Amino acid sequence: MAQKTNFSFEVQYPADSSRSEAQRDQLMDSLQATLQQLLAAQDREAEVLVSDSHKGSGNKLVELTTTLEDAPLAGILKAFSGQHGVSVTAFE
Repeated sequence: MAQKTNFSFEVQYPADSSRSEAQRDQLMDSLQATLQQLLAAQDREAEVLVSDSHKGSGNKLVELTTTLEDAPLAGILKAFSGQHGVSVTAFE
């Protein structure tokens, strides 16, 4: 069995986002399912937990548990952020 690693991120829309509030809300409301689906393509046992941030509805906290190494995970998150216009910031 491959070793699992936990990662914590903040997902946020930039203040100058061109997305409508409805588009932002829709993505944030489906964030857990969307990320789960993206990770499952490479790690069926990956787990995603999304929670609200104290910074408001345009921010979410994401905790991932996955067997993926840093590089493949970074690639998935980079593609996701580019597609949806969000920033993904890892917690130290």
